[in-house]
Parts: sequence; structure tokens; C-alpha cells
Amino acid sequence: MDRATLENAILAMARDADLLARVKADPSVAQRELGLDESWTNTIVSGDRDRLRSAGVIDGITILVGRWFGDDLGDSKSKGRFVADLSAPLPPADVPAGLVFAGGCSHVPDLLARPEIDPDDAVARLLSGYEKLAQRLKEAQPDVLLVTADCHFQSFDTGHFVIGAGETHTGSMEFFKRPDLDLRLTGAPDFAKSLVNAVHEAGLEVEVAPRVDLDHGLVVPLRLLLPRPDLPVIPIITQPARSFSPYNAREFGTALRAAISSSGLRVAMLATGGLSHWLDPGKFGHVDVEFDTYILDLLRGGRGLDLANTEPYPLLDHGQYEFLNWLIMLGIVGPGVRGDVYAYEPMVASGGGWTVVHMDLAGA
Repeated sequence: MDRATLENAILAMARDADLLARVKADPSVAQRELGLDESWTNTIVSGDRDRLRSAGVIDGITILVGRWFGDDLGDSKSKGRFVADLSAPLPPADVPAGLVFAGGCSHVPDLLARPEIDPDDAVARLLSGYEKLAQRLKEAQPDVLLVTADCHFQSFDTGHFVIGAGETHTGSMEFFKRPDLDLRLTGAPDFAKSLVNAVHEAGLEVEVAPRVDLDHGLVVPLRLLLPRPDLPVIPIITQPARSFSPYNAREFGTALRAAISSSGLRVAMLATGGLSHWLDPGKFGHVDVEFDTYILDLLRGGRGLDLANTEPYPLLDHGQYEFLNWLIMLGIVGPGVRGDVYAYEPMVASGGGWTVVHMDLAGA
């Protein structure tokens, strides 16, 4: 059941006490008059806010179900858990023409700077996942690679998402005492400008950066995955400290689809960052395995875009501020595409739940 149908049905009952009473007395009324199926009718009547959240219904509406419909003023029936509800049929996939690869991976600096701080077997499994993803990227034979990361040490002029339009991009991991891990990339300024124009045509804001200094957010994944040194790369940088909107990240990715389809290029898309990860004082090293598993279940089930309907606070509360980077990738890929999870390792010393995921474009 789609989010809009559920929200409209709940609001219709909120505005019509007689309709609500009839649905409570006979749930089949909701099926006939509101377009709900039996399962979702029972979800509403029973006050199951947790399942409603899984469909993207915002908390401002789900609370009607618990407090107003169910007279549960203390919201005692809800656990506040996020449930990956995979029962509804997937929407048809609509991968843009020209997109030959999509995936995501963490960009944890310690994986290259000092891997010895984490368990050897976990590091080996994670690196094995990167090797598999690198092979998929190489097999795709892209002409250009788009890669998202969040800003760490860069400073930009606005709070918008940033597209790097330079001829080259350079950087290192000197901050992590590894200046030897430098990287120099070739840019793709003409295609970058096409992406910027597509964002503007969608009515969204974007900052064009003639220079994007590479830090670990780009150095780590690209040193592990880049199939050849001369492959043109366009960095896309999010700024969660200045603005944080899951839905806007999805729409930003969706806006790029037209430019990809019309480019005539073989385009690869890589998201980096996360999963759960805190830099807050006193919180570094915590890993939210439960919420990470929820996200991975959504990706496996072809429902990664559902996270765009999540309000910002729950994502931030579960250490998912870097998932904006993934939502841009998922917006490009479109609905109904399943992810293959090549690796997931909760690593306390390096501070997060690290993962590698390949989106199965061919299977879609």
C-alpha cells in the first residue's frame, strides 16, 4: 500500500467521525470507501504506528491512529521500532538509460590509514566486499563515475548539495597522518554542467564547485574501487551540518536521471558513507546494528527509497547522517531495484557500521 493512500485514508477518518465509527465497527468499510486492503485496515484500527512508519507515513499522521483513533494517549502500543515491511509488491523498476552501475560503500578512513585497530577477520570480510564491488564496476566499463560523499574538511559557499565541475580533483589523507595516500582524479566538467542544469530544471538548488579537495570520503572508496586511473569522476558533496533533508536528497538524485539518460555516456554511480556513525563527543564508537539491519533489509528488498520518507530526526538519532549520500544514488536508480549486500561489519574501534552494497540493475 502506498504512503499517499494510507495518509489520505487516515486523514479522511480524522475529519469524519461517522466514517471512523463505521470502519471500527466494520473494517471492510475502509476497503470499499477508502481503497485500503484488509491488512492495512487492521494496521490502522489496531493502532500499529510502527508498521505505518514502514510505509513512510509521517509521525504527525500516525499519531492520529494511536492517540485519537485508539485513545492511547500514552502511545503505549508503539515501540518506536522501524520495521522493513516487504509485503507489498515492488513498483516496476525504471533504471535510466545509460546507467550501467550503481552501488554504495562506507568510506571509513581507518580501513586504509590504520586497519590494524579493527579485528583482522572483520577487515578481511569488508575488503572482500570492496573487491567484489570493484569487479562489478570494472565489468560495467563506465565512461564516467559519479560519486557522493559528505563534506568533512571542505567549506563551500552555500548549504546546498555540491557538484564538482573541475578539470581535475586532488587530495590526500594527511589529516590521518597518511599523506602517502594521495589521489589525483580527472574531472568531467561538461557532463557536470549538464547535471547542474538538470537540477535547476527540476526547480532545485545546487552549488557548482570549480574545486573539490579530496578527503577520506572520496580517497578511501576510489583507491579501493576505481577501475582505471584516467576514469573521469564527478564528486557530489552533501553538507549535513548545514542542511539535512532525506526527501530532498532523493529528489536531487531523481533530477539527475534525465541528464544521465540523454548524455550518451555509460554512467556509474557510487554512494559512500555510513551506515550508523557518530562523531558526537561521547558517542563515537557506537554502532546501531538494529537500524543498520533495517536499512540493509530495505535495500535487499528493493525499498531503499522508502528511507526518503523518514523524517530527519530518526535518521540522525540512529547515526545515519551520511545516508543522504545513498539517497541521491537511490534517487538516480529509481524504485524497485534490489541491493546485494557484499559486506556489513560493525566496527567499534573505527566507529561505525561499515557496508558494501551492489545495486542489481541487470536483475531489475
